[in-house]
Amino acid sequence: MKSPVKILASSFLAASALTLSASVPVQAQNAGERNVCLNVTEIKSTQAVDRQTIMFRMRDGKVWRNDLATPCPDLVAHSAGGYTQRAHTDWICANTQQIKAQSGMVCRLGEFTRVN
Repeated sequence: MKSPVKILASSFLAASALTLSASVPVQAQNAGERNVCLNVTEIKSTQAVDRQTIMFRMRDGKVWRNDLATPCPDLVAHSAGGYTQRAHTDWICANTQQIKAQSGMVCRLGEFTRVN
């Protein structure tokens, strides 16, 4: 019979492994996945296409489109255009991070879809 301490430790380790596996970002290979994360060190360039779309070109030649959660009119409305994004990790993830247009307007990233 297992002691309560060993059972508790086994349960804790299993829960920890599950939590870690769920929180480690991985660049998705399937365009249909909802929680795509891109490694910031692999992003070659970005381009705001319109008020709700940003293209991410990767060093390996892949292109990802992000459809912002809601339109961000200031993303392309000003002559300077552009945006800034703070990444507190090496990953930019769909539906969780924000960008700031040069006007100061804050907008949230939406779904990533692989274009090629």
